[in-house]
Amino acid sequence: MILGFVVKPAMLVFGGTFLLLLMLLQVLQGMRKIKLKGPLHLKVHKWGAWALLAAAVFHGFLGWVYAFHLEIG
Repeated sequence: MILGFVVKPAMLVFGGTFLLLLMLLQVLQGMRKIKLKGPLHLKVHKWGAWALLAAAVFHGFLGWVYAFHLEIG
């Protein structure tokens, strides 16, 4: 439980699916299958990487809370 919200397995499944889609977009952009011109390519790729990192950390934290039945807040 985090601040009154109960972490359920469906939340972890949706989070994992979201991460998979973010990773797919990141890979496709890195392979230049999604074409962006000039410095915009690097900016979008960099921000996508930060979004992927933030989502992965949050997803891992929720999995940790769920697995160990922790109560936060």
